Amino acid sequence: MLPPGAIQAGYSLQPLQRAVFDPARVVVEGTAFDNWLSQNYTTLTAESMKGPREHLYYLIDSYAKMIYARDGVVLPRQPDAFLALLLSWSPRLGVFGGDLVYDAIKPDRFEALPAVMPVPQGFTLALEGDLLVVSSEGGHWSVAVPYYFMIWNIREFDAAHGPRTQLVAFSTGAAMHEGQPGWSQATLMLLSGPDAAGEDFASFWSAHLGFSGAEPLEPLGVGSLLSRQRYDEAANMYLEYTSWPTAHGPMLVAYLGINGTYQWNRPHFLDFLQAVRAE
Repeated sequence: MLPPGAIQAGYSLQPLQRAVFDPARVVVEGTAFDNWLSQNYTTLTAESMKGPREHLYYLIDSYAKMIYARDGVVLPRQPDAFLALLLSWSPRLGVFGGDLVYDAIKPDRFEALPAVMPVPQGFTLALEGDLLVVSSEGGHWSVAVPYYFMIWNIREFDAAHGPRTQLVAFSTGAAMHEGQPGWSQATLMLLSGPDAAGEDFASFWSAHLGFSGAEPLEPLGVGSLLSRQRYDEAANMYLEYTSWPTAHGPMLVAYLGINGTYQWNRPHFLDFLQAVRAE
């Protein structure tokens, strides 16, 4: 028997109250999706993989919420063949960390996954309870997220005409839109500027991420952090960010989501900020 999940230690339970797919649809659609991927995976390009990857995590998110409604945890206490089936596609569709969760909950008869999504040099990734923990090499910063968040980018690079940057990008749980049909995930991005100047780093990335004209909000209730927000009417999307200095350079966290998805998952934006550990 596996140890009980941590019930998203440090993360709000409110976003777990509503899934985009009901339990019956998750099982039926998840099985059909596994069959479709088995037949079509080899034809997918990096670009055409994005839609299936998002759909996979709508299913994983809804299944995690189903487990929570039934058992009060999000990581199964017992090996779970269906969740392992879904997670077996995670690394093949370009997501970091799904293999770690797969290994934790797969039945013994399931095979190990091929190592197709190694974590880039300069970063580490571990599963702790029901949380995936991404850290910079040397431990200068880390952040923990629920395992059903989709980690789709981890890299360090020199921005064009900008600073050296460490970037980790996540998609949150899914939620229904308001004022238009459908559902989506919100996006969280953590950017660290090793040895960069704080104001220059925040100015550069806030402009490049589309935050120009963002208005100040009330204090976030996370230390002394303040955020800035703007609403993109054409995209029906809210964009919010905050930044602060650390001993090893500035950090910026951005949060973006379509109307409805943004509000429903915003508690996890605040949880994410609480979960960041930086020297």
